Amino acid sequence: MADRAAEALRIERVDATRVRVSGVLGFAEAGTAYKRSDEVFGNGGGGAVELDVSGLQRVDSATLAVLLAWAARAATSGRSLRLAGTPSGLRALAHLCGVEPLLGIA
Repeated sequence: MADRAAEALRIERVDATRVRVSGVLGFAEAGTAYKRSDEVFGNGGGGAVELDVSGLQRVDSATLAVLLAWAARAATSGRSLRLAGTPSGLRALAHLCGVEPLLGIA
């Protein structure tokens, strides 16, 4: 059985423009993740927010929904969201939905 502590959703601010998201961000965690949006965007300001998602252990459509909601929030505040370290499953899901540009996935 997997270690639940290792899978717990973690949102950590690295610096003013970078945030690390790791663990599991699926259906069960989506509401909590969105409620923690202030941890992603801090006190506002301009420019891009780089979201390092390389530590995500599992992704699904709820992961994509939260990331899109964060991208929308960034856009309404004059910022942009750019993903770094995008896992292949998330990259494939974003491609399938045609939302790579919204998430800053090249």
